[in-house]
Amino acid sequence: MSISKVLSTATTIRQSMVIVLAAALLCLPCLLVGIPESGDAATHTMYQYHFSNQFWSGDLYPRWLAGANKGYGSPIFLVQYPFPYFGTALLRPVTRFLPTATRESHELGVFCFLVLAASGFAARAWFRNQYAPLASTVAAVAYIALPYIVGQTLYDRVSIGELSTFVWMPLILALCDRIHPTRFWVLSAIGVAFALLMLSNILIAVLFAPVMVLYAIVSGKQKEFSLIKRVAPIICSMAIGVGVAATYVFPLLANHRLLDADAVPANHPYAELGRQLLGISLSEVSTYRIAIPGIIIALCVTVFVALHVWRANLALAGRIVLLATLGLGVVMLIPGMGPMLVRLSRLKVSGFDSYNGFCVRMLFIALFTLGLGLLAYCRVSAEGANPRQRLLLAVSCATFVLTLPWSAEIWKAFPEFGSVIQFPWRLCAILSVAASGLFAAAIDDCLRHGIRGEKRPSFVVMILVALVVIGAGNFIWGVQTRFRALSTPGIDMTRGVDPMYPTYVPPLNVTGFAKDLGTSPDTWEVAPSPVVYGVRADLTSGQGNVSVVRTGPRSLLVSAQFQGDGRVRVGQLFLPLWKIVPMPKSARGETLGSSADGLIEVSLGPGQHNFELVFDGGWPERLGDIVTLVSIVVIVAGFAFTALSARKQKSLVSDQEHSFSS
Repeated sequence: MSISKVLSTATTIRQSMVIVLAAALLCLPCLLVGIPESGDAATHTMYQYHFSNQFWSGDLYPRWLAGANKGYGSPIFLVQYPFPYFGTALLRPVTRFLPTATRESHELGVFCFLVLAASGFAARAWFRNQYAPLASTVAAVAYIALPYIVGQTLYDRVSIGELSTFVWMPLILALCDRIHPTRFWVLSAIGVAFALLMLSNILIAVLFAPVMVLYAIVSGKQKEFSLIKRVAPIICSMAIGVGVAATYVFPLLANHRLLDADAVPANHPYAELGRQLLGISLSEVSTYRIAIPGIIIALCVTVFVALHVWRANLALAGRIVLLATLGLGVVMLIPGMGPMLVRLSRLKVSGFDSYNGFCVRMLFIALFTLGLGLLAYCRVSAEGANPRQRLLLAVSCATFVLTLPWSAEIWKAFPEFGSVIQFPWRLCAILSVAASGLFAAAIDDCLRHGIRGEKRPSFVVMILVALVVIGAGNFIWGVQTRFRALSTPGIDMTRGVDPMYPTYVPPLNVTGFAKDLGTSPDTWEVAPSPVVYGVRADLTSGQGNVSVVRTGPRSLLVSAQFQGDGRVRVGQLFLPLWKIVPMPKSARGETLGSSADGLIEVSLGPGQHNFELVFDGGWPERLGDIVTLVSIVVIVAGFAFTALSARKQKSLVSDQEHSFSS
């Protein structure tokens, strides 16, 4: 190995350690005690508890959480992204935390650290396709420290699925830089990464898919091909991704109508789409101490960026567009302006205050992140930006505007899409990726022309603005408090209720089911109540006896005897996916239905009845498993064939060279 390669390897190792150290510092509370006690942390901890228990008991894909909802069960994993839970479950033999109430929180904390570090490596791999090692490392560290990723996703909402997407998005873009119609390994790698993106958070995957296609079109490796030949490979890769993720995607598409996403805003108005557009209501200015300082900082950052945009080496039309985008955000800093636009759009909404000032904070960090991206573009535009950078700029501006009340008419025009996406501010995840790509380009340009060069904005300005964006943005989300007051949620089975139950319990039954759980649909509070381990069963009519034995997470063996007609209520939540499988030498005529409180109720005739209740995903689940298995086999075989062909080609060339030299 040459000296240059040794030095290059040593540099890569040192810079990789910087990324790991940065991720460890950012995740220090997670490593010390577990995921922070905030947002959805208790829900993820509860999901992980049941998921891991069933997984390590032999249920390789726990779609039905038998012990959730105080033992009544939950079908949430028909739609819930599975990747973070599989990843965390597989950590158990390695971490070996004691089986305490906080074991799952500790495991999820380690998972979050690994994901954040992996996000840094993925970002660096993307940046290294075009930029120098040092610039790529600096930008990668800035990427994983952005306030949307650390402050909002990790420490405020504790959204482990969305956190995982920050690994796959830059990795996909890195692979798109190498995409080629004849390179099987690149197409397959993009497909696998896209599958993992869907398994991490399918909503982000849907939003990111157009960016994938556009980025592949402008990729430098494909400039010599026609538009169709540039689009075809990325579409092929996305199809491969759907195939690999079919075990999750097929059941999701087949069963999504069993879950009503509109039930959440119906019971909790804070989740209404109109309230999720980023603005500031008049009452929020006086309610939240962070409002006024945040407005002042956001104004300072945007004015500073606007001055650089006006002086940038851009056409007048380009400068006007960028300034107009900033201006649309600045107008939203005026208290009451956002609610007024939503009201004028006639988008259905019952109020304008966001939960705990969430949208106020989101508006600040969205402006910060956009400002960083625009400032970076001003730097690279001095010598002319390349197509990738222009695309990242367009993506940054478009995603930002779609989070604002100015886009209310657009969301109103596509109500089903808005209902599925739920929260327009999810687009800030893509904004963060695009802005970090522009920041990497600017830092590389600064280092290539010298830190003390005369080009503007200078290296010092870029770093200082990045520090303000990261520091002020994470401060707004209260990250500093997570480092001072270390706390993590523990498992409390007496309160262990899936907060998403109103989405899969029919409206007519949801009140009765909530009462069984010790809560009500319009609150997150749950009264503690004893948990009966095992399956509960009782007679609701008729004379006889009944016994139920659980033979697996998704199967129950029921034995009942009646003198006449009768009904049995089984203590598992009813869904149409439950099927009756009769046993030999048993009376027939069982009818499956739902009780008034949403549990399984079976109507029986006279005689001895022995049957099995099975939660059956049907053909979508079985077909999804088959397609995933076949896709993986094809990819592995393709990789093996490609490697073997390359080895044979190399051997043939070597033999020819040896023959020629002889």
